[in-house]
Amino acid sequence: MESILTAIDEYRIILGAIVLTILATLLIRKYWDEVSFFILRLRMNMPVFGKIARLSNSGSREDSGWFSAEKSLCSEFQPYFQEVDKGPDFFDSCRSYLRKVTELGRSKLGFFGWVAIAVMVFIEAMGFSYVLAGFTIPGASEALKQQGAVGIALLISMLLVFMTHATGHELHHNKMVKKVRAWFRQSENGQHKAMMPNTEVSLDNNEIDDNEPAWRQLLSRIDANHSVTPSYKVTVMTGIMVVLIALGATFVRGQVLESELAGAHDPVASSQSADPYADAIPAELRSSQEEVDSRVDETIKDATLKGGWGTFIVLAVIFIFLQIVGVLIGIKKGFAGSESAVAAKFTGKFKNREEFQVYQERKRNVVSQIAQRNLTKLQGKMAKKLSDTAIDTSTLKALESGNGRTFLAYAQTVRKDHSSDHVDSSKGRHARDEEMASIQKPQPTHDAPTQSAPKVEEPSSQSSATSESQIPEEAIQEWMDKLGWGREETVALLVKQQQKEQAKKPAVSQEEALRMLEAADK
Repeated sequence: MESILTAIDEYRIILGAIVLTILATLLIRKYWDEVSFFILRLRMNMPVFGKIARLSNSGSREDSGWFSAEKSLCSEFQPYFQEVDKGPDFFDSCRSYLRKVTELGRSKLGFFGWVAIAVMVFIEAMGFSYVLAGFTIPGASEALKQQGAVGIALLISMLLVFMTHATGHELHHNKMVKKVRAWFRQSENGQHKAMMPNTEVSLDNNEIDDNEPAWRQLLSRIDANHSVTPSYKVTVMTGIMVVLIALGATFVRGQVLESELAGAHDPVASSQSADPYADAIPAELRSSQEEVDSRVDETIKDATLKGGWGTFIVLAVIFIFLQIVGVLIGIKKGFAGSESAVAAKFTGKFKNREEFQVYQERKRNVVSQIAQRNLTKLQGKMAKKLSDTAIDTSTLKALESGNGRTFLAYAQTVRKDHSSDHVDSSKGRHARDEEMASIQKPQPTHDAPTQSAPKVEEPSSQSSATSESQIPEEAIQEWMDKLGWGREETVALLVKQQQKEQAKKPAVSQEEALRMLEAADK
């Protein structure tokens, strides 16, 4: 143990660098979104090699009215905006997803939990890595053995932490599979259905299986094998590795102890005495004394061996139980659902949907404001450079005015395109259901005369144009500035709102219409 402490003290700088590197890696991984967003801002605003400086040299304009440089810059910020562009409905969807996969309330192992496990396993591995280094590097110097001990301890501790945590995840996943099979057997219609998942289930399409049995909802959210049975491959591998390390380390420790005791009680070395009067002692007394010393030495050696082996066995038991603790932590922490970790990331630290909405709105405003500042900076640089080279004055005027080309307008366009793609994919999925519904819809009979209901006409393009002409230009510009949208999207929203207000007006009843006609005839 003293040699281990000496090695740690001697190589404290190297060990400190390794520990700091691991801690920095874990912290960067945990806060990668913030770190990568900071790096993006640096890349954008570098003086010469920054993206704004490079994009400002491009003046090509697309048919949509946007400049390619503007869209390229907005596309860099769009993923970060999309990450925080979530509403309270998404919060409810995440909670529903976790509830269906029976993982509501679970969480991932935190940063300090990982550090605590790694430190405990490293300390335990250092206990026998120095002994192993002597056999791994035979004939090496003491300093090289100490370095080898640190390296072996790091290697063993990393393997054990990974394997025990993976074993815990596998056992938790197996518990989910067993739950699926138990619920399938208990289901009333389970025997008449195949145990197959719904492949269309996802976090964004979570409500598609609301009416399906609980076993299928759970099965659709975990990655099970083709036979939906538990698997213990990682568990068996971890068990073999832990047992081999425990037995091997205990055996090597015992052999080293026996070797040291044999060297300490060497009869040849013991017979060489520095006493000048040893030969003057009578042979009978010297033989009796050597017999007594031999019995004492054997007693001490036997006691030392028993104590050493007992200590090594206790250390092996502690080592095994430490790995069991790692497995239990893996069972309690982490997720088996395919997208449970993502759902828990968005809902874990919020008590209700209102807190989630406030947080998302705050983060969304931060990202959009930073993106808009960079876009404005790009537009200013492009206008300054194109003012000397542009021949088309309309292009320069469009660049200087902006004309609604803001980051929020770009994000709105991307959101609309994504929604339309989602709707188009949903049409193919529900086409058969709509066709069956139309076939099964009851047709009107001709047995009795029926009074035809007044026909409601859909608003045509002419009425839409009329509605647009009724909206003041000042109101359109005011809402364009508030929303950050283009003119077309803003006008469409205002027209839709105007039509809703008109639809809320009470319709004229048939009696009132007759009275109006009679009054007009008179």
